[in-house]
Amino acid sequence: MEDKSASNSDLVNRILSGARWVVVIRTAAQSFSWIVSIIVVRFISPADYGLNAMLEAPLELLMLFSTLGLDAALVRFKNIERDELQSAFGWLLLVNGLLFLVYFFGGGLLAAYFGEPSLEPLARILAFIFVLGPFRVIPNALLNRDLKFKLIATVELIAGVVSATATLVLAIMGFGVRALVLGVLTNLVLQSLILMIRQPWIVRPTLDLATVRRMINFGGKVAVFRALAQLADKMVSIIAGPILGAGILGTYAVSLGFALLPLSKTMAIINQVMFPSFSRFQDDPQLAGYYLERSIGVMAMVMFPVMIGMACVANEFVEVVLGEMWIAAVTPLALLSLSMPFRTVTSLCRPALMGMGRIDLTLKSAQLTLLVLVPLLLLGVSYGLLGMVIACLIAEPVVALATVQLCKRAFTVSFAGMYRSLRPAIGSTAVMAAFVLWSATALDQAPGWLTLVAEVGVGATVYLLVLRLVFAEQFHAALALLTGKQRGEVLNR
Repeated sequence: MEDKSASNSDLVNRILSGARWVVVIRTAAQSFSWIVSIIVVRFISPADYGLNAMLEAPLELLMLFSTLGLDAALVRFKNIERDELQSAFGWLLLVNGLLFLVYFFGGGLLAAYFGEPSLEPLARILAFIFVLGPFRVIPNALLNRDLKFKLIATVELIAGVVSATATLVLAIMGFGVRALVLGVLTNLVLQSLILMIRQPWIVRPTLDLATVRRMINFGGKVAVFRALAQLADKMVSIIAGPILGAGILGTYAVSLGFALLPLSKTMAIINQVMFPSFSRFQDDPQLAGYYLERSIGVMAMVMFPVMIGMACVANEFVEVVLGEMWIAAVTPLALLSLSMPFRTVTSLCRPALMGMGRIDLTLKSAQLTLLVLVPLLLLGVSYGLLGMVIACLIAEPVVALATVQLCKRAFTVSFAGMYRSLRPAIGSTAVMAAFVLWSATALDQAPGWLTLVAEVGVGATVYLLVLRLVFAEQFHAALALLTGKQRGEVLNR
């Protein structure tokens, strides 16, 4: 028992050490990215963002199938033989070559579906993403497998800073939607090149299906889940794009983008850590459940005030940061931000379930999202932008509660335990929101920038004070976990 406890302590310390490096490096990268995104949005019109959303909907679905889920299989399986790696490389080359042809020559169909002829040449540029796929997916998986989170984050930092800078320069030069397209391509090219240099792995590709069968059996299910999850995210573009047009779709896309910004940037870090980490705990559901509840509680303390805070300051944020061109985004941004805490819970549960080998439960969560969201969107699209937003606002809590219920089949978790973990974040955020809304009323006649600064300052101060004074024990426990000063009895639990 002592040997197992010591082993668990060493493993958790190793995971947390890597995670902290990822947080530091990714925070630097994301801070730069956020600043650039806010500047770029002033140079690119809602219609251009709508065109980008139309391109992304099919592209990201195809990209999920481009991995065959083999990246997840490479991380999860304890032993990977050389012939399995060779076969995985061969199948990835073949599949990505086919997807390149599909997207390259399918640009015309995409343009016809959305009624936007300019999509065809843009699709031909983006198609080259698939050529890069195998040279990025495999080294990333191998590094995740070895818990080398710091190296992955460093590569993404370099690629992210360069591509964001390129996007900004092109946007200022008037490239419009092409700035967004070329920025994405630049990012993936740099990642592929740097990973090939820092993590040499190239092997002779083969197409021996028998050799790679066990990985495809698991990875195929992962690919289906990712496709379903991505399909749910892009369902608004698919359903509403042809009906409402690029302008309204662009307003929705930017509103969702900023509402999702804290979660999307953070989940890039969390997913990188959670799946390989929980794979190590798949034989101990009690310990895994403890860390799942604790992870959700800590993440909520960080994310909930930012998300609800964005809902409270949406009017000033759009006016001051995005500009008058985006004034229609105020209400969508506020409402979508209110739904993000529920998505946070869902987004944390799913990679943990996959790490435990319960891809079946992860699939059920993704299927439920579509079952709930699609009817709501079909009903809401006739009400325009607000109808789409309300559909998402209703769907998120339903999916979150159902996903927690599914987690009870794989972990030793409970709704009561989840609530205890979330209580500090919920209580402190509620008090914070009340003070932020009050400060907005008190400064009603002040300039927008001054009101925004005051709201952010009041919100941050009130939140930290309530967390520190009312939930002191949970606050210090979370701080200890994040800084690596957790007590031994916690680790050995």
